[in-house]
Amino acid sequence: MGTRRTAPLAAGSLVGACLVIAAALLPTRAPSVDFSDCVTLDVSVSTEKGDLVEEMAERYNDEQRVIGDRCAHVETDKLTSGTASEELATGWDEQATGAPKPDVWLPSSSLWAQLLEHRTGEDLVSGEEKSVTTSPLVIAMPEKMARALGWPEVDLGWSDLRDLANNPDWGERGHPEWGRFAMGKDNPYHSTSGLAATIATYYAATRDRGGFSEHAVSRDAEVQAFVRQVESSVAHYATDSVVFLGNAYTEDQKGSDKPYISAMITQEQMTYLYNAGAPTGDPADLNTQPPPNDPLVAIHPADGTVMIDHPYLVLAGTSGHTREVAADFRDYLLAEEQQAAFVEHGFRDSEGRTSEKVATSVGTTAQRSVDSIDLPSAKLVKTMLDRWRTYRLRADVLLVLDESASMKETSDPRATESVSKLELLESAVQRGLDLLDNDDRVALWTFSTGPDYTRRMPMSPVGEVRDELSHVVRDDLRGTGNTALYNTTHAAHEMMRENLDPGRVNAIVLLTDGHDTVRGGVSRDELLDSIDAEHLDTSVRIFTIAYGRDADVEALEAIATRSKAAAYEARDPSDIDQVFVSALSNF
Repeated sequence: MGTRRTAPLAAGSLVGACLVIAAALLPTRAPSVDFSDCVTLDVSVSTEKGDLVEEMAERYNDEQRVIGDRCAHVETDKLTSGTASEELATGWDEQATGAPKPDVWLPSSSLWAQLLEHRTGEDLVSGEEKSVTTSPLVIAMPEKMARALGWPEVDLGWSDLRDLANNPDWGERGHPEWGRFAMGKDNPYHSTSGLAATIATYYAATRDRGGFSEHAVSRDAEVQAFVRQVESSVAHYATDSVVFLGNAYTEDQKGSDKPYISAMITQEQMTYLYNAGAPTGDPADLNTQPPPNDPLVAIHPADGTVMIDHPYLVLAGTSGHTREVAADFRDYLLAEEQQAAFVEHGFRDSEGRTSEKVATSVGTTAQRSVDSIDLPSAKLVKTMLDRWRTYRLRADVLLVLDESASMKETSDPRATESVSKLELLESAVQRGLDLLDNDDRVALWTFSTGPDYTRRMPMSPVGEVRDELSHVVRDDLRGTGNTALYNTTHAAHEMMRENLDPGRVNAIVLLTDGHDTVRGGVSRDELLDSIDAEHLDTSVRIFTIAYGRDADVEALEAIATRSKAAAYEARDPSDIDQVFVSALSNF
């Protein structure tokens, strides 16, 4: 990682070689092969290309390919790159991930492999130089906002984001109706776009100060100020950019004069999918929905960007026939038909080339090459991540937890040892709190009926109440009464709105295992109208968790969607640790 990353070109030369080899050694079906006993290759794929690679794997399997004397079968599972890296570092948990430990890993960036091996001190993967597709990191902006900043005549970049954060009022640029500049960014611990954006921000901050170095990243006051200023415009963090893009598309379809978000740091590919009416990244949605009224343009930062290289990594321990199938599936992904499919869905091919159609959609040219920055060492990236925790926007988070009678029910009736959903929730809350810094603030409400809700703890710095809050969850929740879901959510939202701090992320994490049971209270429609977040910079987002199989998933998804947040599910209560951590990762 200390040398210049040229994966797209390196992979491009590899494509030709692979195609020649594949033509000579193309697997064929042998009559004597037992197709009921194939070698299964388990592949973990990053979320933004997961559906597409799954389609490719299905076509691969339909060909009934034979490698040596065994047939081959590929199974794929989607997981964010950061989460997969964490699982590989700590010991793969099939229950938490919902997937077997992979033989092959297709993260969005080789950065995750470098961080994984730096963390463990072991050589765990091979193939970092083998890209199957590429996509540059871009600043995606609504076209009318980009034009207000001088695009395309003016080259924009990270320094412009810093300036907008320092002077966020669009009225200064002739558009007071747009309110404040609000940016969406992914959490760099979970998302490749978030990680690459953090690195690129540091690059822009250090390039006139000697470049990447431990001193510049850790101790240079001007560099620290630059990074902190860029982060200050973030509305909230997400584990996946499709959260922002999905919400932006929904608001765009309402015909609002004000864009939902001013900028989103994402891959060029996701910008194309948004403009093609598929903001969640599902290939099946491509060109099936209306295009946005105000499309996004992909700004390639003038002061440096990262080429997301999408490597094909074979994990240590993958051997024998499985490794042979891994090599064959890699060659299959590099073949012309699959490379064309990647480009059709907004990626660039393994050599960094795109099509006129994609280029026109995102506001660039097919001939435009991306001169990606020299990436720092894994050690220095780890330092950047540690510093990001210091600079990121602080949060005010209200935890609203169900303590109705059903929460005392056993989490698994088949288990030999009875553990209630309330008991499982204790460790989940503790793990979630560990993600927050001491100067984030947290409050706790619980709800059932009689009364509808109880204010257990006022908004307080996490460092002062971490132990106390865990104690309350462990010892004080009643597990009685019914579920005043709508009344409580309405009251919680009103409280947060009345105390909204525009300099912080303002959010609610709402967990319930049931349906609203209150008669004559706030109706569902009244609740949804009251929490409707038209504008990111003035709203309180409600992140919902459906806990157990009896939770009202539909209502919770509606609450999260209307408040422009995200909905999570722990249908199996044993998953609550992982789900609660995912929800708290937004802050």
